[in-house]
Order: sequence, then structure tokens, then C-alpha cells
Amino acid sequence: MARPILMPQVGQDLTEGKITALNVKVGDKVKKGDIVAEVESEKAVFEVEAFETGTVLEIRYNVGDMAIVLEPIIMVGEEGEVLEAVSAVGFAGEDAEAIVSRAAPEQAVREVEQATREVETAFLKTGTGGSSPLARRLAALAGVDIAAVKGSGARGAVVKRDIEDYQRGKPGVSSVVAFTGGAAASSGGALPIRTLQAGTGDPVLLIHGFGAELSAWRPFVAHLGLTNPILALDLPGHGASAALVATDFESLTASVHSALCGERIERLHLVGHSLGAAVAANIAGGGDLDVRSLSLLSPAGLGPWINGDFVAGFLSSSSEAALKVWLELLVHDPSSLPGVLVRATLAAREGTAMAGNQARLASGVFSANTQLFSIREALQRFAGPVRAIVGREDRIIPAEQSDAVPAHVGLYRLANIGHLPQLEAARLVGRLVAENVRSAG
Repeated sequence: MARPILMPQVGQDLTEGKITALNVKVGDKVKKGDIVAEVESEKAVFEVEAFETGTVLEIRYNVGDMAIVLEPIIMVGEEGEVLEAVSAVGFAGEDAEAIVSRAAPEQAVREVEQATREVETAFLKTGTGGSSPLARRLAALAGVDIAAVKGSGARGAVVKRDIEDYQRGKPGVSSVVAFTGGAAASSGGALPIRTLQAGTGDPVLLIHGFGAELSAWRPFVAHLGLTNPILALDLPGHGASAALVATDFESLTASVHSALCGERIERLHLVGHSLGAAVAANIAGGGDLDVRSLSLLSPAGLGPWINGDFVAGFLSSSSEAALKVWLELLVHDPSSLPGVLVRATLAAREGTAMAGNQARLASGVFSANTQLFSIREALQRFAGPVRAIVGREDRIIPAEQSDAVPAHVGLYRLANIGHLPQLEAARLVGRLVAENVRSAG
């Protein structure tokens, strides 16, 4: 299978660089360690090193072009191999429409939600007031007394938007579910929120998982196809927030919540991966921010089990060879994991408190093979559109634990995908997330 040589990220703020030299052409042999290109940023000129061995099958940029960080510059593979189409980094290679058909929401959930919407529409056409079935279900999930909600539907009927407005705490309403996070992370200030894409409308905040950083989202942004502003942050102990300390799930959540409040971001969409998905769900269920939609990729917090051996191995690896063994567990097809990510992960730890602070966080959220927190109640409280996307071959968090999502959550299970659906099926996952964002209006 073809493998990419990526545009490296040198520094947290680098988003693109100009290709100033290409040292190979299609058909050339390259081996790990070869210098295949030179790239110029605003601050320096640096070399692009091959982390893959094989034959150059395709060169995606010309000299003078601007290359996006962590996107493929060159594709290598076996001699004579033919690339069927230009695809996303790590995409499993299956036909997208075939995956979509397998990745449809669980049938029972889909039928219930469709039937509920039809009943709500029919109910409102009668103009008899009262409340719609969907509004009653959302009120029950959120613990709201529907009799206290003023309706805006036909003849005063309480409809979905009324429940959502009530939860967001309009003037005179006192039953907003309070945010329950603990003290924010300490030693280093607030989490910086960075803009990955400028745009208009409600911002979309991307929250990475344990051991990652915000730059890992950059290739995925192009697959969203949204015009909204796209934001991201580094969790405590990660990336630019390596010096920050969070010791449990409550302080981790509180740090993200505090960062949003500090930037006065009160209305937004949340997209999270793994531990970051759990943080997103906890914030959405808090009720004091206007979370328009919630998209969860391989979410933690739905069940007790996690691969504790992976966490321990990831934290203790001090060589490229050792770390590669553990990182390959993140994907169904190990060849889809870009080699540059292994080197980048190790390099980020050098000279920082990152490894120690990540270990402190891990000991507070995991115990051996057990997750020490749950997001099920938070999901029950959140009345907005929710999608959970998991890989059936996830070796970090079992896909079966997604059975615990509430009935109103759209559940997508992707075949031949592991713990990184946003990498392994970027195009499909981008489409599913974008649909969820747009559904919120």
C-alpha cells in the first residue's frame, strides 16, 4: 500500500511552507533518512526527510508551491504500484459510498428518531397546543419540567427549540444544569486556543485525545468542508500546554471550559477524539454554554475498559522503534500511520515536562485497564444533535462500549477502522461531522 512522506511541522505556529527544492522524481528509489525536498517557512529553510522506504509513485507539489503541514508531499510504495486515486492520509482505500452504507446509524436509533420527527410534525399541524413528543423526550433526558417551559410552536406548543432555549438559561429561568468541573489545570496559565481556519458563523472547537496535540487536526480540517471558524487547543500536558498540569478528569474538563470562558466563546460546536471527546461531552452536558452540536470520535467514558498496556507503553517509550510499536495499535492498518508522527511525538517530549505531566494525567483518569470517569449522564443531559463515530477494530477502547450511548445519539460504526477514524477514514468522518454541525442550523 502507498505511504505518504508528509510536510513536517516545525514549530507550533507553522501551517504551511514553500517547496524550494525536490530531490527526487517519480520512479526514484528512496530509503528512510533520505532528504527528498527542501521547504522554506517565514523563519527558516529546512529539509524534508523520508520516513518511508520504497519507490516514488507520486509528487503532489511542484517547486514554488505552498504545502500544508502534515499533508503528503510525496507518495511512495512498491515498484509498479498504481495509485487508484488521490486520497486522504491513511484512508483505508475502500469505496466511500460502501463505507457510508455500512456506517449508517444503528437502525433502531434511526427509525425511532425519524418516527419521532414525523409525529412531531403531524402533532404541530393539528394546532392543539401542548408539547411535541420530541420536546417531551428531550425534556425527560435533561430533567426539565416541561410544564415550566413556554412554548413557541403552533398555539403555544412546546417544541424542541423551546427545551434547548430553556436549558441555555434565558432570563428568568433558574434550572440550567450547572457546570460541575473541578479546578482548572495549574502552573502555566490558560490553554491557548488557536485558529486553524478563519470563517463565519459559530466556531467549531476540535479537542484532541491523550498523547496527541492540536496540530494533528490540521489535515482533517480540509475534509470538513465547513465555512465556520475552526479552532483547536492543546490539552494540559500536551503540545503548547505541556507545562500545564491536570490530574483528573474534572480538572481536565475545567481547563477547557475556562479557556472558552476566557475567550468569551459561549456558542460553539464541539468535536472531540477519545479523551478529548469525553471532555467535549462533559462540557456539552454542563448546560451553561450554548453547544450547538457534539461530534465524538472514538469517545472515552462510555464504559470501563481501556488498553492500559498501550497507555503505559506510549508513556515509557524513549526510542523511535519502541514508540512505533505502540502507535501502530491506534490504527487498523499499520501502514496508514505516517512515520513522521513517531519522530514528531518523541521530539516534542525533549526538553519539556510533557512526558511527566501526561503520566500524571493518565494516573488520574485511568487505572491499569480501567477508565475512572463516565460521560453517560452528560450525554443524557445534552439535547442537541450528537454523533458518535467509532472504529469496529479499535484496539484502545472497545467498539462494543459505544452500545452505552443514549438512544438520541446517532451511532456510526466503521468497518476496518481503528482508534483514529479521522485519520483512517478522513473523508467520510469529515462528511459525518459536517452534517452534524449543519444540522444544528
